[in-house]
Amino acid sequence: MRGDSYLPTLLWIVSWALYAIAASVDCSVTPLSLSWSNITVSSNGVAVTRGIELGIGTPNQIFSLRPSTTLNNTRIANVLDCVSASNTSCVGGKGGVFDSSKSSTFVVSLKNRWNGSAADSEAATGAYVYFNDVIDFQANGTVLGYPLVENSDLISGPEAGLPLGQNSSFLAAVTQAKVAPSSVWGLDTGDRSLSPRDGRLVVGGYDASRIATNLTTFPLGTWTNQQPCPLQVKVAEIIYISSNINISLLSPITGSVTACIEPQQQRFTFLPSMAQKFANFTGYNDSYPGLTYPTGTRPDGALQITLDNGYTTNIPNDHLFNPQRGSDKNGQYVVTNSSILDTGIAYNVDDADADVQLILGGLFLTYNYIVVDYDNNRFQMAPIVQGPQSSSANITKICTPTPTVKDSEAGQTHTSNENGSSRAAAIGGGTAGGVAGLAALAGLCYFLLRKRRRNRQRQHQEPAEQPFSPKSMASELHSDGRRPSELALVRRLILLNN
Repeated sequence: MRGDSYLPTLLWIVSWALYAIAASVDCSVTPLSLSWSNITVSSNGVAVTRGIELGIGTPNQIFSLRPSTTLNNTRIANVLDCVSASNTSCVGGKGGVFDSSKSSTFVVSLKNRWNGSAADSEAATGAYVYFNDVIDFQANGTVLGYPLVENSDLISGPEAGLPLGQNSSFLAAVTQAKVAPSSVWGLDTGDRSLSPRDGRLVVGGYDASRIATNLTTFPLGTWTNQQPCPLQVKVAEIIYISSNINISLLSPITGSVTACIEPQQQRFTFLPSMAQKFANFTGYNDSYPGLTYPTGTRPDGALQITLDNGYTTNIPNDHLFNPQRGSDKNGQYVVTNSSILDTGIAYNVDDADADVQLILGGLFLTYNYIVVDYDNNRFQMAPIVQGPQSSSANITKICTPTPTVKDSEAGQTHTSNENGSSRAAAIGGGTAGGVAGLAALAGLCYFLLRKRRRNRQRQHQEPAEQPFSPKSMASELHSDGRRPSELALVRRLILLNN
């Protein structure tokens, strides 16, 4: 057996040993800034998805994921969900697909030995492969041994997303690896209207240039089956304001209603009784699918949402109603029918109020900036500065040092402006001594892995005993020899035959 056969395992051991040593908060690290924009996710350069770009595996496979506060692990789609990576419409719709056979640093894991979060539930119809791989965050850092989940679901579709939940393995990994100074995060979702603008996720702080007024503080909500989300607010009133009438969509009997703020979903989800009121007052014709209208009968109203503390958000007409859009054959989000107006509200009138959770999605966040601090059990919100991002973002760090810093600093929260210092300097400055030695060893392992892959490509098939590799590890775990990337398809076929 060749001497480098255990390099993948050694790489993950070294990387997580480095994390364990470096687990204390390091307030010298620059916040992690990730743009939310249109990303090309297919190898032929055709499929484009709006989200946060990640590079997964060696070499990188590109993904564009929407953040989700209801996920705690990074879930991505399997290439077999699209049959092949050349199915650009499917690949674009899923924000990228992963082919484990093409990553030399892929290592599958038993679920109960995996280093991700145990908080996420599994759908009865889903198929899940738990693994570790290299992940690159745009130009802002790399994490080795990052926990990921390949998620396939034939019935309801895969749930892909970048996890921002209270037990997020993403937030844990970037802070432990010193890619971000803390798990506090600030989010500007950008604008998805016909006049779009990019957004930005900041981990370890927030972008002060996007905040129009003072931040308002809210307590985190309690996660229940009725309110399955951490960012909860009490909605006191939702009014549809038109040129000739103002209509309250909330029942006066109901009073205030708890709502989830969720960036992964773009539309509002109202209670069915509210959606029915909206349909009635806007002259909706149910012969049209969903809550859509002919362009010639465009409603002229807007929405006003008021929380129980008086915090108010206005959604103007040109954002509430837009030409019907969707993914085209190339997986790009475009206007698909200019003669039909779509509404930023889900049409769910056939459901019961008791079965539906009120959700303020990406359209609500187009007008609001949020800063989330799970450690202090709170989040903050402020009206967002409209218009394109400024050329120089004002990234403000939020970090509470651990007792390893000077006694005079212990227990204090550091809030400072970052002036574009390089990511390499921030990471290097926060790692010393034994951590630096482990980092060097990890780098050596990574170099040897790359070298081994190139050598294999130049050699003919080798006889005799096979070395350890992600593929051989997968075949040991699954005696029939299938790769983990094939398991989802097999499970789906079983579902179809039952």
